[in-house]
Amino acid sequence: MLNKIFVILFLILLLPFSVQAHTTLLSSTPAEGENVTQALKKVELIFGTKIEEGSTMTIEGESESYEFDNITLAEDSMVGDFSAALDNGSYRILWNIIGEDGHPIEGEIAFGASIEAEEEVVAAPTEEAEEEPVTAVEEAATAEVQTESDSNLLVTMLLVLVAVLVIFGIYKVLMKKK
Repeated sequence: MLNKIFVILFLILLLPFSVQAHTTLLSSTPAEGENVTQALKKVELIFGTKIEEGSTMTIEGESESYEFDNITLAEDSMVGDFSAALDNGSYRILWNIIGEDGHPIEGEIAFGASIEAEEEVVAAPTEEAEEEPVTAVEEAATAEVQTESDSNLLVTMLLVLVAVLVIFGIYKVLMKKK
């Protein structure tokens, strides 16, 4: 009987941790670390849950910020139409969303722009595609995503450990009373 109570109590305490997990960015266009070679017309972000009104995004360059002409929210996606011309360089898409659970979540996506002038002739591709070297933007973006994932995992694991210790303590107290 006591073992059943212990298992039920453990499951009840474990459930809120999975419910409190915040949504994550599943994909983006442009992708994290991508180097765009054509004028940027739209940005699309796909999240792991429905996003609510009030969610926004902007593009921040090395020297100035750019606003989107229009931002459309649809279930789990946010699409921004963009008409400003970006100079070659490094940029970040700064996004702030309100998840379905009501919690605000923010993040950023680093990307680069290497847009050739229209007058230039584009060289014909060679038969053997050369592998592009990893840029500093890509390395930083990968490290940032990995750090964020590691910290979220660590917090979740610590919460589960605390819950297990609390349940074990309650179990010991109940066993002493018998």
